Formats: sequence, C-alpha cells, structure tokens
Amino acid sequence: MFPELPKRFYEASPVQFLYKIDKSEIFVKREDRLFFSQGTKIRKLFGIYNSLASYFHSGKLQSVVLQGNLHSNAILAGVLFFRWLGIPTKIIGYSRNPELRSPASILAERFSEIVIYPTRREWELRVLELSDTGSTSVVPLDRIDKGVEVPTKDRQVLLPEYLFCQNSLNGLAPLWDEIDPKEFDCILLDVGSGITWLSALKWNRLPVFGITLGLSKRKMQVWMESRRVNLDLKQIAIPYDFLIEPKAELPFASFSFGETESWHEKTKQLWKKTGIYFEPVYASKTLSVLESMILAGKLEGRILYIYQGGILQNFSTEIISG
Repeated sequence: MFPELPKRFYEASPVQFLYKIDKSEIFVKREDRLFFSQGTKIRKLFGIYNSLASYFHSGKLQSVVLQGNLHSNAILAGVLFFRWLGIPTKIIGYSRNPELRSPASILAERFSEIVIYPTRREWELRVLELSDTGSTSVVPLDRIDKGVEVPTKDRQVLLPEYLFCQNSLNGLAPLWDEIDPKEFDCILLDVGSGITWLSALKWNRLPVFGITLGLSKRKMQVWMESRRVNLDLKQIAIPYDFLIEPKAELPFASFSFGETESWHEKTKQLWKKTGIYFEPVYASKTLSVLESMILAGKLEGRILYIYQGGILQNFSTEIISG
C-alpha cells in the first residue's frame, strides 16, 4: 500500500550559478527539482508523514484531511504526495470564487473528496468544530503529537493550514544541512506562510533574508508570533529585521497575487537568461527584489536563492485537465 518514493523526489536539490550583478554573484538551490516541482512543500510533507507512518501502517489512521484555500500550493502538494503514497485525502477548504479553476482545484477534484465553503470565515468555523476535543470523526495532527489516543471513528488526521507545524520544521531541516555555509555570504527566499524561513533559525550558519510575499512584514510578524508557541523555537529570538517588504524595494511594482502580467514578462526574461522557469507568483518577484537590493548596495557577495518550486500552479488548466 505504501510505495517507496523514488530518490529523485527527495534527495539533495542541486545548486547552480545564475548570473552576476556588479561584483555580486547569484546562485540558486533548485528545490523545484523535487517531486513534480513541489520543492519545500514536499520536505514539509515528508516531515509530517514520517511522524505518522506507524499509524498508517498499523491501520490506526487511514486518510488525511487537508485544509485551507482550495487553490493553494499546500493543497496541491498534499493531494499529489498522499495520492502517490496511496493514502486517501479529503479537503475542507474555501474558495471565494466558485467559478475559479486552478491546477490545485482540478487535481483536488480528481483525487480527493472535497468540501468547500464560500468564505474563509465559514471554513474557519467548520475547522474549529472538527478540532474540538470532543470530535470523534477526525483528530488534529497536534493532538497526535501530544500523545492523544488514535484512532478516531473515521481514522482521519487533520493537517494544519499551510502545513504550519513542528513536523514540517523537522522535514525542512535537511534543506539547510545540504548548504555549505563557506560557499555563500547570505541566503534569500520568498516568504509565504513563513515556516521555511523559520526553519533556518536553528541552522543559524548564515544570514537568511525573507521577502514577505504572503503577508505584509507587520502582519507576518504577528502571524509568526501567534504560532511560534507550537514550534520548537520558543527560546530563539526571531530576527524580524531580516524580513524584507518588497514594496519598500520596488515601490512602483504590483505584488498583488491577482496581477501577474508584468511578472510573466520577468519570468520570460529569466528563462532566456538562465534556462530556468522561475514562476511569476513568488520566484520572479523575489529575484527582482534581490536585483534591486544589490544595485542599491544593500546586499552583496555570493548570494544563494532558495527556489521553492510550485511550477505546476502555473500550468494552464487545459493541460492539467487533459
């Protein structure tokens, strides 16, 4: 029932040189080469699965419940990962636009049972009901970690939104161990939920800068502080000064997720320049901010960009549906 994942899906991702700007050199760690370009999401899912494997093998757990925005990378990666392992998934999510079709929603409909709410608020209320300690249909992941008895009636485990949990943090640890700190002066990555950036804190071998593309820097700080209690980072001072507001560096650019036309053009330019497809929602924006900071003298030296993957989300829905 549980096939072995091919090594190429989870082995160390390669590092390669990209280009120079003035005297600085930009390198990329190709997390996009892991498991259908799911990158760091797959590392998180490995961390989660490793903590649950014995429950699945014994039959105490039989399926996984994913939650959050139906069109998110976390939903897409979770559906693919557990489908490969032969573990059924259910999605409890929300989508404000019932007509919207995305690669994530198409694959979710194909491989999962889906319950969708029209607003985030309605979805949150349903998740709170499921997370209640009196619920017998599903057990939240953090309760299993705390030793709560399994199984539930339906033998389902509820994973956290964005896969934001200690298990994901554990799964991300090998990413940093693959990097030789003597080779670089600093590291840069884009910040969505923030868990990948936070995972660098225990490694603590180089400055790791994060471009806040999911939330504003101020909101990201509030988000992280409200959730760090569930992570093994309580004694670590989080260097919020290393989070970078993209608008502060490129004030005339639009970083809205709904406006991608100009970023598609940047993606094309980077493809011609490097031969690598840097998706427009996160990667092209982050590299643009990095270039601006180098030209402004704010960053310099040998800089490693962590390309976290997510290319499938940019495939046309016709290709995914075919």
